[in-house]
Amino acid sequence: MRLTPIPQHAARKPHPGLQRRGASGFPSPADDYLDTPLDLHRQLVPSPASTFFMRVEGDAQAETGFQHGDLLVVDRALAPQRGDWVVAVIDGALCLRRLDGHRQHRWLCPPAAHQARLPLDNENDCRLWGVVHYVVHGCRQAPPMTT
Repeated sequence: MRLTPIPQHAARKPHPGLQRRGASGFPSPADDYLDTPLDLHRQLVPSPASTFFMRVEGDAQAETGFQHGDLLVVDRALAPQRGDWVVAVIDGALCLRRLDGHRQHRWLCPPAAHQARLPLDNENDCRLWGVVHYVVHGCRQAPPMTT
């Protein structure tokens, strides 16, 4: 399974319906009752400067709940804790792993239970890159092919 970074677009346009003006150019009294649209970026990205989006490729971790096409919200400013899902760089590749251990004795757990844990120490070519803060995945299967 691979992870693919998704570029962020910082430019945001205001919602066109939030500031309505009446025919005379004055705001409508009903403007006080308008709801602002749901901004998922605001909900899912508490630290914009340290947050990145990645896409899961492959089904190697389907048993753990991560599916092909899932969107990961990864925060590099969060301090990783035992049990967190993290993005790690292993031999130069971005990988999704669960973190185990504590303090100086930490390991990256592989997707398959029969594989050995990888210690996070100076002897291995691996390091933590960020903590997975949210996972977004679709609930519908791809539409059937039409001929």
